[in-house]
Amino acid sequence: MVTTVGRKMPRVQSVVIPLLRDALPGGVDVGSWFSDVSRRQMPFLNVRRLGGLPEQSRPDLLDFAVIELTAYADARDDNYQGLTGCEDLYLDAKYVLFKAVRNQIVVNDIGYLHSYFETLGPTQLDSPFEDSWRVQGLIQLGLRPVRN
Repeated sequence: MVTTVGRKMPRVQSVVIPLLRDALPGGVDVGSWFSDVSRRQMPFLNVRRLGGLPEQSRPDLLDFAVIELTAYADARDDNYQGLTGCEDLYLDAKYVLFKAVRNQIVVNDIGYLHSYFETLGPTQLDSPFEDSWRVQGLIQLGLRPVRN
């Protein structure tokens, strides 16, 4: 992480996305923004910070980020196919994050997740993409930078 103002706290996506990319099957696209329609592939996970607050007395040492974790799948993938496959993708991603908290896995020497709280469990919603499914949830993750 490079910052010009001395900030030590990484973006939560900088920790979560590499964890998910490393643990999930190679065909799963993981990112924080939708790919262009001509390059979009399913299944994919979208990780977006919705809010959360840093620890007021130690904002450089502890952040409680709330992420929106959204899984998308269609009928073309062998691993995560259809609605049940979309739910499985969400549940697998959730398990990866839970294990990362339990094992205190440091990502790219920038930070790690220290706590996990699911504020909204997996919920099926209408997908904005034709012939696909969407399952979404909200997870609060405690985030810490690496120690110096």
